[in-house]
Amino acid sequence: MVGVTGSNPVPRTIFDEASFKSSIASEDESIQLESEEEALPETRNDSLRMIRLSLTLLVACLLSSCSTAFKCEWKTATALGPQSGIEGAWQGTWLSSANGHHGNLRCIVGPKKNVQGDREFHYHATWAGLVGGAYRATHRVNVSKGASTFTGEHQMPRWAGGRYVYGGTIQGDAFNACYECSKDKGTFQMQRVR
Repeated sequence: MVGVTGSNPVPRTIFDEASFKSSIASEDESIQLESEEEALPETRNDSLRMIRLSLTLLVACLLSSCSTAFKCEWKTATALGPQSGIEGAWQGTWLSSANGHHGNLRCIVGPKKNVQGDREFHYHATWAGLVGGAYRATHRVNVSKGASTFTGEHQMPRWAGGRYVYGGTIQGDAFNACYECSKDKGTFQMQRVR
C-alpha cells in the first residue's frame, strides 16, 4: 500500500506480510516454469532416443525370431541331406549390382504346394557380415528338360525396397537367380548342400 503524508507527497510502502509471501511464491513459480521450459528440449530428445532404441530393439527381435525359425528348419533340412528335385537346403551368396553390397545366402525350398507348381522358398541373408534376416516367398516353379525355372515376388517393408521380383533357374546342384525392387537389383548364386 502506498500512503501520502504532509504537503510533500512521498510514497511510503506499508509492509503487508501476506502480499509479500504471495509475490515470493509467484516468483518461485515463474522460476520453476522457466526451468521446466529449458529442460523440455532435453526431455524431448530423451523421448526420441527412447523411441529410436525401442524401434531398433523391436526390429532386432523380429529379425532374430525369423532367424530362429529359419535355423530350426535349416537344421532339419541339412539333417535330411540332399533331396530329389529342387527341394532341400541351398547355400551361397547374394550380390547387389546396384551398390555392390553382398552377403551370405541360404535357402530352403519346400515341397510343391499345388498343381501350378508353387513352392515356398525360405531365405536367410546376411548384410555386412553382422546383420541377418529371414523371409519367405512363394515362387512358381516350372520343370522342363532337367532344369527348373522359377518366378515369384515378395512384399518387404517400403524402407527395404518394397516389392521384390525374382526369377531364376535350378539345374542339378546350381541355383542361379536375379532379384529386383525399387531400390536394388542383383543376383543369387547357391549350391545344393550335401
